[in-house]
Amino acid sequence: MEAVVIETTSEADVKFWLSLAKKTGTRARAIKSGSLEDKILGEMIEQGMSSRNVSRKRVMDMLEK
Repeated sequence: MEAVVIETTSEADVKFWLSLAKKTGTRARAIKSGSLEDKILGEMIEQGMSSRNVSRKRVMDMLEK
């Protein structure tokens, strides 16, 4: 599965993109960009707790955003 992220500040544009996705049979949902960043950071922390594949620099870079 792959994902496409489209950021917009217009509620009308959000509705347009969700409608277009629905018409093409594609699953879509609207989320706030902050929630997406939190999810990515959480996944990186989980990876780091179970392995050494996530570097300290990568986590710190994400926190700075």
